[in-house]
Amino acid sequence: MASPSTPVKDLPKEVLIADGLKGELLGGDLKLKPTDSQEKNVLPSAEDMKKEKTHEGIIQGIAGFQTDSLKHTETKEKVVLPAQEDIKTEKTIQGMLQGVEKFAKDSLKDVRTREPASPTSVMQVEMARDSSLKTVSEFDKTTLKKAETQEKNPLPSTEAIEQEMKHLKFKAGVEGFDQSSLSHTDTVEKNTLPTQEIIAMEKSQ
Repeated sequence: MASPSTPVKDLPKEVLIADGLKGELLGGDLKLKPTDSQEKNVLPSAEDMKKEKTHEGIIQGIAGFQTDSLKHTETKEKVVLPAQEDIKTEKTIQGMLQGVEKFAKDSLKDVRTREPASPTSVMQVEMARDSSLKTVSEFDKTTLKKAETQEKNPLPSTEAIEQEMKHLKFKAGVEGFDQSSLSHTDTVEKNTLPTQEIIAMEKSQ
């Protein structure tokens, strides 16, 4: 490495400036492009400084906190007993669980699950339906014969209606009869004794 006191003629060529570059620097013909300098060390903003001071204040408050100012407290563990409704609900749930666990599977009946129709079956049904609809739509109505409709449920005659009305009136009279209009009567049971002739005939037999 060359020292500061080394003459220029004794310096190595790698250290010396090339003749072309030296001429451009001395002649002032070097064309440089303008560039914007960017500051790499960004100063903190006022908001950052405020946050930092707040954080430092909290840390100092925690570090300088006096534990002697705290009061002694006793922790009491409270065990809340369940209410009667909760106990009843719990017993019901436990009974259901025990019933499910002890359920006898042998008492179940064999049930066959119906399997869903296959795509082929669905297609066959759709094709049959389409064929039926096409047949109905293309049916020739002119081939039908004229038919007369006969009513099989004839209306009742006048005599039947009168008899029905009498029956309804009689039924209404019986159902609406006022029992308070009846007078009280005493039933007398008559037991007639047999005559001597009847007794003699009975004995002869």
